[in-house]
Amino acid sequence: MGVETMEGQITDASLEELGRREMLSLPQSSFALSAPVSAMRGVVRSGLAPRMGVETMEGVGPETGNKVFDPVGFATLGGDETLAFFRHAEIKHGRVAMAAMVGFLFHINHIHFPGYLSPTAGVTFEQLSAVGPFEAWNMIPLLGQLQILWTIAGLEHASECLDPAGHYTKGGTPGNLKFLKNFWDTPGFTKKLTEAQKAEKLVSELKNGRLAMIGIASVCAATAVPGSVPLLANAPALTGPGFALPFGTF
Repeated sequence: MGVETMEGQITDASLEELGRREMLSLPQSSFALSAPVSAMRGVVRSGLAPRMGVETMEGVGPETGNKVFDPVGFATLGGDETLAFFRHAEIKHGRVAMAAMVGFLFHINHIHFPGYLSPTAGVTFEQLSAVGPFEAWNMIPLLGQLQILWTIAGLEHASECLDPAGHYTKGGTPGNLKFLKNFWDTPGFTKKLTEAQKAEKLVSELKNGRLAMIGIASVCAATAVPGSVPLLANAPALTGPGFALPFGTF
């Protein structure tokens, strides 16, 4: 058509001019004017739609100089859906890491329930507390391991498929589990909080999750590769293997 423009520079005026040219070339058909112009306008405007942008996401703070910490450039790998996926993964792994770190601290301090984990297999909580964290996992009977893994799979399925607000890459909120009313905030800590307080708690969750991920990764590294984490070198509480397969140790 002899018109060369870049996406983002096409205006309504240029589209109308394009329409007039098509009208002159095809005067017998009004559809020849209206269909191409309206279609191109829709394409151009969708291309100019505002992006969410990593700069607008929660979690920036004094820890990173009030700037986005992304030295590798992960935020540039895709669009809004990719950023939502990354944020959901960050929140989810942060929650898992916080639970793991709290469990690890209880374990190395030998804080445990009384009695038997499995009377049938003869496994007590005290026995689990006396060994390394991953050795304790391997002492859990198979049915117990399956129960834990099935619970994790159920939560994963819920976060990916059951949110009434939609998938987090399709308009939903990354990390949202509020629709699981019997699981999310069972004690009701957030019921009386204002929206501003809830927003502050969400940022705290992000930052604590990031710290917990660093912490539990350091524990695993120090256990698997002695001396890899200087601050944890020769720590007496770090015993046993550093990793475990779901149904075995390596």
